[in-house]
Amino acid sequence: MLPATLAVVALLGGLLAGTTGPAAAATAGGPWSATRVVDVGVAGLTWSDLDPERTPELWALAEESAIGALSVRAARPTTCLLDGWATLGAGNRARYPGPVEPVPPVPVPSVPLPEDDAVANGADDGSAAVQADTRLSWCGLEEQVADVGLAEPQQTVARVAADEATARFGAEPGALGEAVDCSTVVGRAGSLAVAGETGEFSVRDQLPAEPAEVAALLAECPLTIVSLDQLTDAGAPVIEETDTGTQPSRREAALAVIDQTVGRLRDAVAELPGDTLFLLQGVSEVNGGRPQLHVGLASGPGVAPGWLTSASTGRAPFVQLIDVAPTILQALGLDRVSSMNGQPFRVAGDRPDLVTAIAELEQINTRAVVHYRSTGTTFWLLVLLNGALVVLGLLGLGGWATGWFPGRARGHGRVRTWLQQRTPGRRRTAALRVAALAVAAVPVSTYLANLVPWELSSAPRPALAGSVLGCTLAVTAVAALGPWRRTRLGPAVAVLVITLGTLVGDVLTGSHLELDGLLGYDAIVAGRFTGYGNLSFGLLAVSSLLLTAAAAAAVARRAGTPGRRHWLLPVLGAGVANVVVIGAPSLGRDFGGVLAAVPGFLVLGMLLGHIRVTVVRLVAVLAVAVLAVGTVAVVDWLGPADERSHLGRFVGQLLDGEAWTVVSRKAQANLNILLGSPLAWMLLVALVAAVWLLRPGGLLRTRPGHRAAGLPADDLGVLRAGLVAVALSLTLGALVNDSGVALPATAATVLVPLLVWLVASAPGGDGAARPLPGRAPGAATGAPGARVNVGVRGSTGRTS
Repeated sequence: MLPATLAVVALLGGLLAGTTGPAAAATAGGPWSATRVVDVGVAGLTWSDLDPERTPELWALAEESAIGALSVRAARPTTCLLDGWATLGAGNRARYPGPVEPVPPVPVPSVPLPEDDAVANGADDGSAAVQADTRLSWCGLEEQVADVGLAEPQQTVARVAADEATARFGAEPGALGEAVDCSTVVGRAGSLAVAGETGEFSVRDQLPAEPAEVAALLAECPLTIVSLDQLTDAGAPVIEETDTGTQPSRREAALAVIDQTVGRLRDAVAELPGDTLFLLQGVSEVNGGRPQLHVGLASGPGVAPGWLTSASTGRAPFVQLIDVAPTILQALGLDRVSSMNGQPFRVAGDRPDLVTAIAELEQINTRAVVHYRSTGTTFWLLVLLNGALVVLGLLGLGGWATGWFPGRARGHGRVRTWLQQRTPGRRRTAALRVAALAVAAVPVSTYLANLVPWELSSAPRPALAGSVLGCTLAVTAVAALGPWRRTRLGPAVAVLVITLGTLVGDVLTGSHLELDGLLGYDAIVAGRFTGYGNLSFGLLAVSSLLLTAAAAAAVARRAGTPGRRHWLLPVLGAGVANVVVIGAPSLGRDFGGVLAAVPGFLVLGMLLGHIRVTVVRLVAVLAVAVLAVGTVAVVDWLGPADERSHLGRFVGQLLDGEAWTVVSRKAQANLNILLGSPLAWMLLVALVAAVWLLRPGGLLRTRPGHRAAGLPADDLGVLRAGLVAVALSLTLGALVNDSGVALPATAATVLVPLLVWLVASAPGGDGAARPLPGRAPGAATGAPGARVNVGVRGSTGRTS
């Protein structure tokens, strides 16, 4: 076993480490360099705000700039004004420790707040004299603090640093100001980006009136931060979030002021000696605006008009707010701060003309927004569909009054008799089979739906729902009506093949279906931008492991008298291919998936190859996964710091003693999903299905003289080996990824309906275990021939 383990380690490490970075992250030109940097943050600015007539200065700036869709995700789901500036300055996710949840509007207090109440509402950051407006909701409180209460920004930054969510990301608020010798800030909110303990900065409430004075101000320090918060005044207190958080007429007026200010800054930059890098980005939502993507652009020496990207996203045209500080430090020739998780901006190829480019960016935002607002509904729908299917299976197929439930369950006979009286047996089971295939087709259909340009519809959310429904019907028809329907397992295999083919084909072509797929990821959450998401790995594990088991069984069957190599070679070959697709930096980029997939395939090979699974061997299997991923991590860490993936950065955090922040954050995320995600309920559905089908006496358990679900004993043994491997892989995946139980829960949305289909399509029509041909029920089996038997200790052997 040890030589084979070492061989697999060497092969996987070489294949994974030998791949290049994502093609989307390929950049044009070298690192940017400038004498000074002017960074303009505009709260609430999106690409739909730019117009050649209404905002001519912003439009002209964008025409000469590299542009992208910027995610402002901070340490809370909705990024408010102070969260955004604290995140920008930390180069990592942070948040202002104030409330962001909505509060019902109530009358303004008629008397001043007592002094002690004022202290409780922010006196420690210089806002003791500020009376909080209790009508404010969502981001309104932070905007009020920035407007009139941010007298001591360094104390506010200290509060941000002490916040639990900020600490969980390992962020150091104000790190940008500590790394730069001197900073000038215009607008109080922007001071949170540079107000570290040792930061040297000055703050002005607004720009000077005279152009010469503006140029002199920009020349004072190598870094100038300008906070334009006019859009925060364009809304009104609301109970619920709105699309923009502003009123249309007031937004137009605010944009006009912002545009004029940007024009004055551009004129002043043109008068300055040396090279100036001009950055502009949206930094947050405003008022009660819903999360969305914002403007990100860069203009200056060496910055060609094109699409922006960074190593933190690995995909054009996406960048993050956490990338701004590393971009500034690199341009000024300063060392990057180790606590910054962002990566410098880069230009990734040419972009089309600005009209076309902005139209594309607006479509990108539409897709991200619809995905962000639809995932919860999708999760509940999957839980309800699978729950209903299991209930119908229990009532229609029986098998729940035997084994652990001796006798007939109360009411079972009456319910089943009622069903049988109203629906003939064949029609009932045929409908259940079709329903099971349709439910199993829904997960992959959420990816295939992105083949349809639903974002172009005037009602994109219903269009996406219709696209998913249409794809579900198409996949169900292909599985149920294709020529493979004549084989015992053909329709189920067809669903698995479509699922695996879609996931693998998508990642080989750039993960276009994964991005904004309802079971994928979006740029608003900004968990990842390319490769496999955690939920997708759950689907990939089920489909790849079960299909590999079936393929190995087919190879062994053709061999006539199969030896161990006939079982092992197909499994190891498929395992290596899957692991490369999952973990290669240019493909799946899911290194937690590698840790989970390697043991799954190795244990599957051991079970099918009749190698006893012991504790020592299982530890060796887990070591293979760790060594394979560790090899890639070290190679990635040895590369340029500005091009490292999250795996290489984790190695650096291990060496710096900061890795615990990542581990604890993932553990907290796992706990939050277990307690709060709709997908957690899918585990309950899967548990009910497992007890029904896999318990002693269940429909997928053999009994003397019977075939479980009509399957021969050897096929049933292969299925059980596949299920054991899937269970191991999903368990490890839940432990090492921050999606936790959502990963096996998503896998169950395919596995559970296919198991229901398996018992519903058994010969005889009701899914019950069937007597072997020529044998009475209960007769002892004595047929010669070998079959796979999965023992209680996880080993396999041949029995006669």
